[in-house]
Amino acid sequence: MWGTWWVWDARLTSVLVLFFLYLGYIALVNAFDEPGRGAKAGSVLALVGVVNLPIIKFSVDWWNTLHQPASVMRLGGPRIDPSMLVPLLVMAVGFLLLFLTLLLLGMRTSLNDRKSLALRLNNMPAPRRGAERERPVPAQSPAR
Repeated sequence: MWGTWWVWDARLTSVLVLFFLYLGYIALVNAFDEPGRGAKAGSVLALVGVVNLPIIKFSVDWWNTLHQPASVMRLGGPRIDPSMLVPLLVMAVGFLLLFLTLLLLGMRTSLNDRKSLALRLNNMPAPRRGAERERPVPAQSPAR
């Protein structure tokens, strides 16, 4: 099996199916002129694709494959040595915290973009923090 460019292994094949579903999702969402219709059609395809995730996870347990079975998330406890398990878990927690931080920053940026767009559309000056909202002074024509 080694040295070949493709093996019809259960995990490899199921990940290939997931990759094709992902490409199909991107194509389907962008195929419609109206973004709402594309998002709705893409969400249906995403729900169909979710069925593939347990197949990928349990493929090494259901079929005899090249890949080893689970080493960390097992019912009988992890089979990985503690000298490798502790750094793995520390980095997983660190990555989770990084992800949450970046997610919150992205959400804040998106909200600020929407606020600035709404202010530009309403042609109103942005309110200052801590100050009450002031009424805009109407422009006066120059004296002749």
